[in-house]
Amino acid sequence: MDVRERVQNYYGRRITQNQGCCASKGETGRVGTLEVPTYGCGTPTRFADLQPEETVLDLGSGAGLDCFRAAQAVGETGYVIGVDMTPEMLKRARAGAAQLGLLNVEFREGYIEALPVEPGSVDAILSNCVVNLSTDKTAVLREAYRVLRAGGRLAISDMVRVGDAPARVTDEGWCACEDGAETVAQYQARLQEVGFAGISFTGNAPENGTYSAQIRATKPAIREASPADRQAIEALLEGADLPTDGLGATELLVLEENGTVMGVVGFEPYGEAALLRSLVVAPKGRGGGLAWALLVRALTVLRARGFTVAYVLTTTVPELLLKHGFTELSRDALPEALGASAQLRGAGACPASARAFTKQIV
Repeated sequence: MDVRERVQNYYGRRITQNQGCCASKGETGRVGTLEVPTYGCGTPTRFADLQPEETVLDLGSGAGLDCFRAAQAVGETGYVIGVDMTPEMLKRARAGAAQLGLLNVEFREGYIEALPVEPGSVDAILSNCVVNLSTDKTAVLREAYRVLRAGGRLAISDMVRVGDAPARVTDEGWCACEDGAETVAQYQARLQEVGFAGISFTGNAPENGTYSAQIRATKPAIREASPADRQAIEALLEGADLPTDGLGATELLVLEENGTVMGVVGFEPYGEAALLRSLVVAPKGRGGGLAWALLVRALTVLRARGFTVAYVLTTTVPELLLKHGFTELSRDALPEALGASAQLRGAGACPASARAFTKQIV
């Protein structure tokens, strides 16, 4: 029996026996006149900033408490989807929705590592002490990113760890949300890896052990640039002392916030290789992970189109590239085909001080 089956059986027994995950008697939360069992470590609906008419998804929805609270927040014109893998939990949640007369809530059976939800269909994602239970947390967060709309957000209550993981992992410790908890640094790295930005963790951390954290993150609104973006793109590049020569031969992605272009990245194709260029974020948007998110999206697009290797020339973001797995190489080692780029020739070329980097993206 694998970890997923053990977790499923554990929580199936607990809800059937009216027990909590870590104590003999389950805690409950009230929605209207209904007492709903809860197995969470926080209240994500309190910091999710849910708005009327939004579509909300709860990862590992359990007996439905956070879904019911979300349904009240988004109103009759909004919609809430709960996904859980445990039949006993789904049965209790559906019964609760019926008792409350909620017509804007739906519970779907499935795994949070492979969500039964359409891409780009959700405004906000909640989760309450569930991601730590997965053995493939990156898959969970990648799925969350997939189903969120551009500009959508995460609001997760989860257990995180200070110090080392236990030397010996037990079924009881894992199911009780202890042994599967990761550090803030590990959790943040996973969020960044799939492209989230605006990441924050709040909570009362002990000197050692696990604690409940409020985790927020945003899926940046990144899209293909249009001709109407050209002036804003050139302004960003000029403001960062980056060349604008050769933009006509460059495919560009822009990051938009509230209708304003806040960042850009581009690439020029050369066979199976691509030259990344023009990576910049507006000054007021820096420090929130937007440059990383742009780089993640650009590499994702390149991979999907069949490119196998990416190159970069830069004077501004070498540390970002190294953290992202790029390696430095001599400019003389760049493929000859890249010599056709305006980045490597003419008055607008990158200066001699620009360093070269590469990364395999297959």
